[in-house]
Amino acid sequence: MKVVLLVAVLGLALVTAGCGGDGDESSATPTDEWAEGYCAAIVDWANELKLATDELRDFRSLSQEAFEEAGGSISSATKTFTAELRALGAPDTESGERARRAVGVFATRAERDLRAIERAVESASGLTGISQAVAPITAALSSMNKAFTTMVASLGRIGPKDELQSALEDAESCDDLQ
Repeated sequence: MKVVLLVAVLGLALVTAGCGGDGDESSATPTDEWAEGYCAAIVDWANELKLATDELRDFRSLSQEAFEEAGGSISSATKTFTAELRALGAPDTESGERARRAVGVFATRAERDLRAIERAVESASGLTGISQAVAPITAALSSMNKAFTTMVASLGRIGPKDELQSALEDAESCDDLQ
């Protein structure tokens, strides 16, 4: 199903986040904490989306209840993710405001796409309704993935000598993205 393929694409985008790990948590700076929070939020969101879309894998035997539950899981995970990203604020670096803006743009776009997913799930009834909901859900997930990839690329363009880039490379939670 296309939804599962989009989650795989999202997973590939996560690898490009430029995160590494082996950082020393005992000397964590606010920027290190920002990087940990950023990567941990991504890992949690990706895991939740994978679980939700796994439910959608067998389209022919998908029940209305399982479809709605998967839609609810996508909604809940995305709302939590965007709230966590916004709560991070700007990292305390020269490029911190640029990072905050990139995260904010993604969160706004993801919330817009999520509303489209929620409308499609709410309006679907029966196997025919579910099959008709696939196209708008796939389009919204694709748009969300594009916005995510743009955010990751924006953060990746921060210079290699920038404290934020170093923090992302050292963050333990970023290890789970690779």
